[in-house]
Amino acid sequence: MIEKWCKKWIPTVVKTFLVPFVTLLIVVPLTFLIIGPIATWIGNALAAMTSAIYGFSPVLAGVLLGVFWQVFVIFGVHWGFVAVMMSNVAAMGYDQILGLSLGASFAQIGVVLAILLQTKDQKLKGIALPAFISGIFGVTEPAIYGVTLPRKKPFILSCTAAGVGGGLIGFFGTRMYMMGGFSIPATIGPKGGVDMSVYGLMIAMAVSFVLGFVLQIALGKKSVDADYDEKQAKAVQEVANQADVIAKAAPASNTDLNVSTELVSPLDGELLPLSEVKDEVFSSGAMGEGVAIEPSQGVLHAPDDGRVVMTFPTGHAIGMKTKDGAEILMHIGMDTVNLQGKGFETLVDKGDEVKAGDELVNFDIDEIHSAGYIVTTPIVVTNSKDYEKVSVVRQGEVKVGQEILDLEGATEKEASTNENPQIA
Repeated sequence: MIEKWCKKWIPTVVKTFLVPFVTLLIVVPLTFLIIGPIATWIGNALAAMTSAIYGFSPVLAGVLLGVFWQVFVIFGVHWGFVAVMMSNVAAMGYDQILGLSLGASFAQIGVVLAILLQTKDQKLKGIALPAFISGIFGVTEPAIYGVTLPRKKPFILSCTAAGVGGGLIGFFGTRMYMMGGFSIPATIGPKGGVDMSVYGLMIAMAVSFVLGFVLQIALGKKSVDADYDEKQAKAVQEVANQADVIAKAAPASNTDLNVSTELVSPLDGELLPLSEVKDEVFSSGAMGEGVAIEPSQGVLHAPDDGRVVMTFPTGHAIGMKTKDGAEILMHIGMDTVNLQGKGFETLVDKGDEVKAGDELVNFDIDEIHSAGYIVTTPIVVTNSKDYEKVSVVRQGEVKVGQEILDLEGATEKEASTNENPQIA
């Protein structure tokens, strides 16, 4: 709110410097003088209330703290429990309250592991894996903010599993005798050693983890890739529009089949079946038959002589019509339209005549990978119906200029006859 106010009143010429400076000048004192104390009071009050409930029923206290622990973490009020824990350890030698939250981390990572297995989004996988690892050691903020909370239902499921784990910890009477990143050693008593309260904690952690995993598998799948599926739907429409542009840009033909022709590789890399592309639009063949290439060099070349009929400002795709009538769509990577042109440089314009091997697009493979996207590039014949058969004629590694696709259609004589039918 303060930043918006600063942007409104500070002159444009000094906004870059003064907006963050004035914002911090106001917010930092407010945080220390108002927000900090209020958060501390709330945390201490919650800790005192939980202690009172624990005196009435350890199981109920465990359920409540387990369910709401991650909510407390979001607002930072969980530090009140840490203060109470330190006070209890100093006074009694142990604390029975903070330990009730120890199942929450495992509930969270159980849900995250399920999401890791459920998602088709490579970017989410890249976030979920390190979040899972850090959650094992009790640092759940990456899992909360990066994975479960943005999807809402997984967060609720993790809180539910954490509540069950917290109830079990209360039931077994687990206590903490010290602060520690590794929770189990902190619950080993100086006199009793490893007793049932420690084993109970292990059971509660396992139950929280398994329950979180199972709940997410059973109830949370639809929420995992909701945004991703929406982007995929937009991508489907985008690719459909691209194919339509190519078709409209190509001259109309009254032939039954196009002339047979061959296409050469537009990239250095490894050939992959189109069915292995991680996008149903391409892998299903809905856009046409063809092949995919995992590029090793970031330069896209023309696969045949022809004309460029489609380019994009984002540089992620290009379409052309070959001299023999093949309509080709080359789509660099999956969802790379989201990069808004970063890492791409288009070297041709719509309408340009090109020769096989001419450079069409430069792209930075490392930059695309670092942004969380793959660069697998489908080479699709969008008018496959105009050919009797589209065959992949090579496997494995391929170099620019080597033949990769055989488009079997009519001979030149047959095509000529179709274009100029004889009247008996």
